[in-house]
Amino acid sequence: MDIEDRTVVVPRKENTTKDESPVAVWPLVESALDAIDADPSTRDAAEAAIASSDGCVTLANYLISQAEYAPKMDYRFKVPLLVYATDLDKDDDGATSIYDPEEGALFFETDEHEFHFDVDKDWTVDWREVADRVQKGYQWQGVENEVWALDWLMAYQEVPLDDYMVGGDEEEEE
Repeated sequence: MDIEDRTVVVPRKENTTKDESPVAVWPLVESALDAIDADPSTRDAAEAAIASSDGCVTLANYLISQAEYAPKMDYRFKVPLLVYATDLDKDDDGATSIYDPEEGALFFETDEHEFHFDVDKDWTVDWREVADRVQKGYQWQGVENEVWALDWLMAYQEVPLDDYMVGGDEEEEE
């Protein structure tokens, strides 16, 4: 499937909106990548990540972690990307989603990491329908993900750390 053709219908709470048309995911992600002035390697990694549920979650985590560096960040990618991740999970079992209505958060468990997304401001979305399960008082075991967000995203492109890190150790003299 062409990356531009990936769409999702966002489940809405009753009487909040009548628009249930499919939303194209990639153009919204691309707009966020533009806002953070992502380099070609990061864009390639984002394209590779969007093919799997755990990749979508990792990509969403990365984009949100970069928001403080992009004053004009467009968050319209967040809901469609997270809903798309839950749709992909039905086929690839890569990112189990848990909605905690008390916390107002959507959590994802992948084989490698756990992720936390505040979704209480996205009040029109029926997160109970989106998530694999609903659990009040979910005990998140994750850590702050911002520090490693780029590393985890680059893993989807299999880009060696030295190829995108700037200013590492000097080569050793022989």
